[in-house]
Parts: sequence; structure tokens; C-alpha cells
Amino acid sequence: MTDFPIIVFAKPPVAGVAKTRLIPALGETGAAQLHARLLEQTIKTAVKASQTVYLFTAMEHEHEAFIDLQNRYAITLLPQVDGDLGARMQDAFARVGPALLIGTDCPNIDAALLVRCALALQHHDAVFVSAEDGGYALIGLHQPFDELFAGIPWSSAQVMPETVERLHKLQLRWLEVAQLWDVDTPDDYERLCVHFPDLCK
Repeated sequence: MTDFPIIVFAKPPVAGVAKTRLIPALGETGAAQLHARLLEQTIKTAVKASQTVYLFTAMEHEHEAFIDLQNRYAITLLPQVDGDLGARMQDAFARVGPALLIGTDCPNIDAALLVRCALALQHHDAVFVSAEDGGYALIGLHQPFDELFAGIPWSSAQVMPETVERLHKLQLRWLEVAQLWDVDTPDDYERLCVHFPDLCK
């Protein structure tokens, strides 16, 4: 365990809002229930890795699921600001300082990997766990860099390639610690049920 801060970004597990790309396969309620399980799994993993965990909430900041997690895991809740993902991440790093930031879509991220990333950040300006779909599942920064997030085509296969171009342009020392898959599509859900059957109740 480390005391290096971990930021988790999450929407509330609301039917019709959470995991929308899985609604055709699971229905609105089923997709929201899956999101709730992934959210709790992510928080469990984060608190195993760090004594300092921030859950940055979106939309319904006082949703009962967020309050329940705060009470059970002694985490800090903070609201995400308005804006695209880049603006929200920029704000989170500005408020917390050096940290790792993750979402809730990658159950392959375990506590050991989080600790590895925190240790790697001691010798790099930025660390990443990239995603197979072209994005990334984790970013760690010592400080926010405006040009790193501005104008990125979020939710596309160009997120990580474009970010790498920015890293080179800014002459930052960075490390890709691992590449993993995340859970966005029905095919991803089938993969999840093979590797993490407890999350597919």
C-alpha cells in the first residue's frame, strides 16, 4: 500500500445513463447494475493500493451509491467540473496534485499495478495504462499540463496515439506500464464474464 493519491472518475449507476453501449445487450437496468459492480470493484482495488482515494463524481453528486461507498470505504467525494473529459481531468489533477487517475471500466487494474504505476511516477512525468481500444485506462501525472488534454478526440481510437504525440511535443518523460482491455461493448462484456464471473451476476 502507498499513500500516493488515487482519483477515480465515475458516473452514478443510473439506468439509461450508465454503460449506455451495453444497454442493447443488458437493458438499461442491467447496464446500470453492472456499472455499480464495476464501481465498487474499482473502489475496493483503489483502497487496497492507497490510503488516499478520491471519488470524483459526475452528474448526481449525492447519489446514494456514492454516499454508500464513502461511508464504507472512507474515501473522499468531490464533484467533477463541467466540460469534456480533458477539462475534468485537468481540474482533478489541479485540485489533488500528483496522483493516478482511473475510471471504472477496467477490472484488470489491480492494487499491485496501481502501486507499480505510483512507483514509476517517481521517475517519470507521466505514466499510463493504455487500453486495447486506443484509449487509456490510467494516467498518472506530477502536475497538469494544459496541452496534454486540450482537443483530444475522446472516446476514439486516437486518444492514446494523440496523447503520445503531445507527450513528445512537451518533451515529457513518460512510461506505458501496461496495456489492458476495458468493458464498453457487448463483446467486452462476454470477455468480462469469462475472466471476472463474479461481476456478471
